[in-house]
Amino acid sequence: MRMQQSMLAITMKMSRRISFRAFSLGLVLFALVIPARADLDIVEVTSPKGIKAWLVEDQTDPIIAISFAFLGGTNEDPKGKEGMVDLMTSLLDNGAGDLDSDTFQQRLYETGADLSFRASPDMVSGRLRVLAGETEEPLELLSLAMKSPRFDEPEFNREKAVAISDVRSDSNDPDTRGQKALMAALYGDHPLGRPVTEETLAAVTREDLANFHKKVFARSNLIVGVVGAIDPATLEQMLDQVFGDLPEKAEVAEIPPPQLNFGKQVREVYDRPQTSISFVYPGVAATSPDIYSATLLAEVMGGSGLSSRLFTELREKRGLTYGAYAGLDANIDWGDLSIGVSTGADRAAETMRTTREVIRQMVEEGPTEKELADAKKYAIGSYAISQLSSTSQIANTLVGLQRLGRGRDYIEQRVGLFEAVTLDDVKEMAKRLLSVEPTVLIVGPELKAEN
Repeated sequence: MRMQQSMLAITMKMSRRISFRAFSLGLVLFALVIPARADLDIVEVTSPKGIKAWLVEDQTDPIIAISFAFLGGTNEDPKGKEGMVDLMTSLLDNGAGDLDSDTFQQRLYETGADLSFRASPDMVSGRLRVLAGETEEPLELLSLAMKSPRFDEPEFNREKAVAISDVRSDSNDPDTRGQKALMAALYGDHPLGRPVTEETLAAVTREDLANFHKKVFARSNLIVGVVGAIDPATLEQMLDQVFGDLPEKAEVAEIPPPQLNFGKQVREVYDRPQTSISFVYPGVAATSPDIYSATLLAEVMGGSGLSSRLFTELREKRGLTYGAYAGLDANIDWGDLSIGVSTGADRAAETMRTTREVIRQMVEEGPTEKELADAKKYAIGSYAISQLSSTSQIANTLVGLQRLGRGRDYIEQRVGLFEAVTLDDVKEMAKRLLSVEPTVLIVGPELKAEN
């Protein structure tokens, strides 16, 4: 009977999301024919209980999107219980208050709303999408999930078994094994370097989840962004309805940023016809004024355009790689820059040598004027598409901007911040970041000597 109830809950959750997506598809297709929004009127709203939120009111939008985050994520996993926060997050909509999992899911399904939660290293976040004018029951269910998740034993055991099964499955994937080994080499004993294993998940208890929930779900570390057909006065009431009964103060431990270990080589030897290679260099924090020059450096090296330095040198000129990229992982107080290539196993040594040569040239010469101009054009133009092209994206962006301490006028300011970056700024950034001996991950067969 419990298995049937669990399958019912899962089926309803999937059906609800499919139904909402089917409804939303027409809205998405409509959105594709209009420009992404780059001129947002962001209003800060404060509820009677002091809960703040950023709001973009749009009375023409039939959907209200609510994004929220509580500071304190998977970095809070106790040592030996890695996977705890992810497990807690997966259970937040599996019963709350006096509603068991099946009843909660049934009521949510009937509303047509879309509710989801996820965990990242420094946040537990959630999202609710609901039709304007039909918010009462979805907001009630969200409030219950925030205040009093049940973590009932059948659902806890089920989700735990699923998580353990996923870890066991991942252990057969060489790329996943390689990434775990890379993170252990880079981050050491920092929470980011400690893998989730079958053993760490097995050690997690229901009490662990309940205790963590009490510490993290509080008004003092809450960030909210709302977009859609809702006015400030109505939002004030909604904020207190959903979040107002949470504890005032969080009890989240302050996790220091990792001290990255460079100059290491990590090998995941696996017999297959291709090899993937990752180089990890220092980066910059998202809150650093250097974030703009570092972002442009990564874009020039191997961003989204087919004219990136790595794509041109490795693929177009030499046919060495299936793909090459460079990306900046910028966190609130630290960051790194990754460069990755994939190639045939018989040409892996040549590809690795050539990639290092392309990086060396960037350090010594920097980008060209045209490369920098193209990178600026992309960085400025892509923001509206990647961050502001849907109601949900905008709501998520509002949360992210608050997390980084940006002002409500940041979207207008960022164009000028990128335009102000000079060629010398990016040259200096290339020397600063790419002169360091990287930590390298190689996944594939043993390297063959070049001819």
